Amino acid sequence: MVGLLSYRFKIVLLTEEEIKVIIPFRLLFQEFKFSDLAKIKWDLWGTYRTGDYRKLIITNSSGLQTNISDLEFINYDSLEKWILERTSLELNLERKLNVELQQAKMNRWLNLFIIVVFIFFFFLLSSGQKDNNINIGVRIAMVFITWRLIVRLVQYQQRINNNEQRRRSRKKNQPLT
Repeated sequence: MVGLLSYRFKIVLLTEEEIKVIIPFRLLFQEFKFSDLAKIKWDLWGTYRTGDYRKLIITNSSGLQTNISDLEFINYDSLEKWILERTSLELNLERKLNVELQQAKMNRWLNLFIIVVFIFFFFLLSSGQKDNNINIGVRIAMVFITWRLIVRLVQYQQRINNNEQRRRSRKKNQPLT
Protein backbone atom coordinates (compact mmCIF):
# COMPACT_ATOMS: atom_id res chain seq x y z
CA MET A 1 0.00 0.00 0.00
CA VAL A 2 2.83 2.41 0.82
CA GLY A 3 4.40 1.63 -2.55
CA LEU A 4 1.16 2.38 -4.39
CA LEU A 5 0.60 5.59 -2.47
CA SER A 6 4.15 6.78 -2.99
CA TYR A 7 3.87 6.02 -6.72
CA ARG A 8 0.61 8.01 -7.07
CA PHE A 9 1.59 10.84 -4.68
CA LYS A 10 1.82 14.20 -6.43
CA ILE A 11 1.94 17.83 -5.47
CA VAL A 12 0.20 20.34 -7.71
CA LEU A 13 1.22 23.98 -7.49
CA LEU A 14 -0.99 26.49 -9.25
CA THR A 15 0.11 29.96 -10.23
CA GLU A 16 -1.59 32.53 -12.44
CA GLU A 17 0.55 31.50 -15.43
CA GLU A 18 1.17 27.77 -14.99
CA ILE A 19 0.55 24.45 -13.29
CA LYS A 20 3.54 22.76 -11.69
CA VAL A 21 3.28 19.04 -10.95
CA ILE A 22 5.82 17.43 -8.64
CA ILE A 23 5.87 13.65 -8.28
CA PRO A 24 8.65 13.22 -5.70
CA PHE A 25 8.89 9.43 -5.53
CA ARG A 26 9.28 9.19 -9.31
CA LEU A 27 11.61 12.21 -9.41
CA LEU A 28 9.36 14.04 -11.90
CA PHE A 29 8.80 17.75 -12.24
CA GLN A 30 6.43 19.03 -14.94
CA GLU A 31 5.37 22.56 -15.89
CA PHE A 32 2.27 23.38 -17.90
CA LYS A 33 1.94 27.03 -18.94
CA PHE A 34 -1.68 28.03 -19.57
CA SER A 35 -0.59 29.76 -22.79
CA ASP A 36 0.99 26.48 -24.01
CA LEU A 37 -1.88 24.07 -23.31
CA ALA A 38 -3.00 22.06 -26.33
CA LYS A 39 -5.80 19.96 -24.91
CA ILE A 40 -7.89 19.43 -21.80
CA LYS A 41 -9.95 16.26 -21.75
CA TRP A 42 -12.21 14.58 -19.21
CA ASP A 43 -12.26 10.85 -18.71
CA LEU A 44 -13.48 8.27 -16.24
CA TRP A 45 -10.93 6.28 -14.31
CA GLY A 46 -12.54 2.93 -13.48
CA THR A 47 -10.94 0.99 -10.63
CA TYR A 48 -13.48 -1.88 -10.52
CA ARG A 49 -13.25 -2.21 -6.73
CA THR A 50 -13.50 1.24 -5.25
CA GLY A 51 -15.77 2.96 -7.74
CA ASP A 52 -15.11 5.28 -10.63
CA TYR A 53 -13.22 8.55 -10.44
CA ARG A 54 -13.25 11.61 -12.67
CA LYS A 55 -9.96 12.48 -14.32
CA LEU A 56 -8.86 15.70 -16.01
CA ILE A 57 -6.12 15.07 -18.58
CA ILE A 58 -3.95 18.10 -19.37
CA THR A 59 -1.68 18.10 -22.44
CA ASN A 60 0.66 20.86 -23.60
CA SER A 61 1.79 21.61 -27.15
CA SER A 62 4.93 19.46 -26.85
CA GLY A 63 2.85 16.40 -25.87
CA LEU A 64 3.68 16.39 -22.15
CA GLN A 65 0.68 15.05 -20.29
CA THR A 66 -0.54 14.84 -16.70
CA ASN A 67 -3.83 14.10 -15.04
CA ILE A 68 -5.65 15.18 -11.92
CA SER A 69 -8.35 12.91 -10.50
CA ASP A 70 -10.88 13.12 -7.71
CA LEU A 71 -9.27 10.02 -6.17
CA GLU A 72 -6.03 11.93 -5.64
CA PHE A 73 -7.47 15.32 -4.67
CA ILE A 74 -10.39 15.93 -2.34
CA ASN A 75 -10.60 19.46 -3.77
CA TYR A 76 -10.75 18.20 -7.37
CA ASP A 77 -13.73 20.37 -8.27
CA SER A 78 -11.93 23.53 -7.09
CA LEU A 79 -8.75 22.59 -8.98
CA GLU A 80 -10.72 21.84 -12.12
CA LYS A 81 -12.64 25.13 -11.95
CA TRP A 82 -9.47 27.11 -11.28
CA ILE A 83 -7.70 25.56 -14.28
CA LEU A 84 -10.68 26.02 -16.61
CA GLU A 85 -10.99 29.70 -15.71
CA ARG A 86 -7.40 30.32 -16.82
CA THR A 87 -7.33 28.52 -20.13
CA SER A 88 -8.35 29.90 -23.49
CA LEU A 89 -8.92 26.48 -25.06
CA GLU A 90 -12.25 25.49 -26.52
CA LEU A 91 -13.55 22.90 -24.07
CA ASN A 92 -15.88 19.97 -24.60
CA LEU A 93 -18.09 20.62 -21.58
CA GLU A 94 -20.60 18.04 -22.83
CA ARG A 95 -17.89 15.39 -22.34
CA LYS A 96 -17.31 16.70 -18.80
CA LEU A 97 -21.01 16.37 -17.98
CA ASN A 98 -21.17 12.87 -19.47
CA VAL A 99 -18.18 11.74 -17.38
CA GLU A 100 -19.78 13.17 -14.24
CA LEU A 101 -23.05 11.39 -15.06
CA GLN A 102 -21.32 8.05 -15.68
CA GLN A 103 -19.48 8.36 -12.38
CA ALA A 104 -22.67 9.22 -10.52
CA LYS A 105 -24.60 6.29 -11.99
CA MET A 106 -21.87 3.73 -11.24
CA ASN A 107 -20.90 4.98 -7.78
CA ARG A 108 -24.47 5.53 -6.59
CA TRP A 109 -25.11 1.79 -6.28
CA LEU A 110 -21.71 1.06 -4.74
CA ASN A 111 -22.33 3.82 -2.19
CA LEU A 112 -25.79 2.50 -1.37
CA PHE A 113 -24.42 -1.01 -0.86
CA ILE A 114 -21.69 0.21 1.49
CA ILE A 115 -24.21 2.27 3.49
CA VAL A 116 -26.41 -0.80 3.98
CA VAL A 117 -23.38 -2.87 5.08
CA PHE A 118 -22.29 -0.19 7.56
CA ILE A 119 -25.79 0.06 9.03
CA PHE A 120 -25.96 -3.73 9.36
CA PHE A 121 -22.62 -3.90 11.18
CA PHE A 122 -23.54 -0.91 13.34
CA PHE A 123 -26.63 -2.73 14.64
CA LEU A 124 -24.66 -5.96 14.95
CA LEU A 125 -22.09 -4.21 17.15
CA SER A 126 -24.80 -2.40 19.12
CA SER A 127 -26.86 -5.42 20.09
CA GLY A 128 -26.00 -7.95 22.73
CA GLN A 129 -22.44 -6.90 23.44
CA LYS A 130 -20.84 -5.20 26.33
CA ASP A 131 -19.98 -1.59 25.61
CA ASN A 132 -16.29 -0.81 25.84
CA ASN A 133 -14.21 2.07 24.52
CA ILE A 134 -13.20 0.27 21.32
CA ASN A 135 -16.76 -0.77 20.50
CA ILE A 136 -18.07 2.75 21.10
CA GLY A 137 -15.23 4.26 19.05
CA VAL A 138 -15.92 1.92 16.13
CA ARG A 139 -19.62 2.76 16.19
CA ILE A 140 -18.91 6.50 16.27
CA ALA A 141 -16.55 6.12 13.30
CA MET A 142 -19.18 4.11 11.46
CA VAL A 143 -21.76 6.86 12.01
CA PHE A 144 -19.42 9.51 10.59
CA ILE A 145 -18.44 7.37 7.59
CA THR A 146 -22.08 6.48 6.90
CA TRP A 147 -23.06 10.15 7.12
CA ARG A 148 -20.34 11.08 4.60
CA LEU A 149 -21.48 8.29 2.27
CA ILE A 150 -25.09 9.47 2.49
CA VAL A 151 -24.03 13.04 1.63
CA ARG A 152 -22.10 11.71 -1.38
CA LEU A 153 -25.07 9.54 -2.41
CA VAL A 154 -27.32 12.62 -2.40
CA GLN A 155 -24.76 14.50 -4.52
CA TYR A 156 -24.67 11.65 -7.04
CA GLN A 157 -28.46 11.58 -7.22
CA GLN A 158 -28.62 15.36 -7.71
CA ARG A 159 -26.11 15.09 -10.55
CA ILE A 160 -28.26 12.39 -12.20
CA ASN A 161 -31.45 14.45 -11.74
CA ASN A 162 -29.81 17.61 -13.16
CA ASN A 163 -28.66 15.69 -16.19
CA GLU A 164 -32.15 14.29 -16.70
CA GLN A 165 -33.63 17.82 -16.54
CA ARG A 166 -31.03 19.11 -19.03
CA ARG A 167 -31.84 16.28 -21.42
CA ARG A 168 -35.59 16.94 -21.17
CA SER A 169 -35.15 20.67 -21.79
CA ARG A 170 -32.95 19.94 -24.84
CA LYS A 171 -35.60 17.62 -26.28
CA LYS A 172 -38.27 20.24 -25.67
CA ASN A 173 -36.24 22.94 -27.47
CA GLN A 174 -35.39 20.82 -30.53
CA PRO A 175 -37.46 21.57 -33.63
CA LEU A 176 -39.69 18.82 -34.99
CA THR A 177 -38.44 17.28 -38.20
